[in-house]
Amino acid sequence: MDDPFVSICIITGGDLAHLDACLSSIQSQQEAPPYEVIVCANGCADVLPFVKARVPDAVVGRAERSKLGAARNPLIRRATGRWLLFLDDDVTIRPSFLADLHRLAAAHPEAGVLGGPNDTPEGKPMFQVIQGAVLASLIVSGPVRRRYGPHPAGPADERFFTLCNLAVRRDAMISFPPSLIGAEENAVLAELHRRGLKMHYDPALAAFHARRPTLRSFAAQMFKYGLGRGQLTRRSPATLKLPYLIPSGFVLYLAGLPALAWLQPMLAIPLLVYAAAAGATALKVVWDLRLSTHKYLTSLVTAATLAVTVHVYYGIGFLRGLAIPPAGDASEPELRAEQAIPGPFDPAESLELTPTA
Repeated sequence: MDDPFVSICIITGGDLAHLDACLSSIQSQQEAPPYEVIVCANGCADVLPFVKARVPDAVVGRAERSKLGAARNPLIRRATGRWLLFLDDDVTIRPSFLADLHRLAAAHPEAGVLGGPNDTPEGKPMFQVIQGAVLASLIVSGPVRRRYGPHPAGPADERFFTLCNLAVRRDAMISFPPSLIGAEENAVLAELHRRGLKMHYDPALAAFHARRPTLRSFAAQMFKYGLGRGQLTRRSPATLKLPYLIPSGFVLYLAGLPALAWLQPMLAIPLLVYAAAAGATALKVVWDLRLSTHKYLTSLVTAATLAVTVHVYYGIGFLRGLAIPPAGDASEPELRAEQAIPGPFDPAESLELTPTA
């Protein structure tokens, strides 16, 4: 049998409801090229029988609470497809996604990376809809806003993509740094860009990514994003760009503002300018969503709060990431079995990934 066109690589922490939706969307593909599904259960044994019951020929493995980059690396080694498609377990894709990926790979043979935005799924609560719109705004996300909303197709770099929805040609793929808490895809994409690999962004490759249900979980997500970027910057200073520093500068400014304003009241003006920009962003988000009048004020407050949350928690995370000493990259899961046995799930026959000593 020829190798499949694409290996779909999924990491899951055990959220079975989201994973079920993800697998269902894969099985609903129309006119799809040949593909294989490889799943790593990161610290959750219940995933193995769950996946096998839904996708009997899937390759299923387990890692013991590894960092995400470390857990993905064995999937890369196990994959046989010409392309690797990385999906998070809380992502769903349109029925035409794999066909579009196949089409774009043929149309752009020079490209080694293909991807598109991650949109908010339909029918979600307004808090999550506003969250997605805030992340897609220029003032909030700057050059990475293309990850959260459709933009014109064309050449791209690592700022265009996120790992919840990313395709990389297998012969160009390199390992994820196992020590990074986050931003592992940015490390890989930055290195591939340095090597001259072409990348292409296309809104046809949009996926639906579940948003965080609460402000607290959203703040934790932004902190993790900043933490990973800070770690990556300490590890590889050449990956740093000015927009990644701005939220941290804002956090440091806020921390010193009482003393600054006491010394010179005019130094409080930047905060007023920022508040105006956050308010304008909230107005645009709510206007673009075409919300009903009775929801307008509440939505404005929500959008402004989310915008500030992105900057503050990303900035704190970035500073924390800079302070974390680089860790070694030696301890990552290792492939213990050559392949999984297709058919009904049997724990003795499953692919198992366990940390090396």
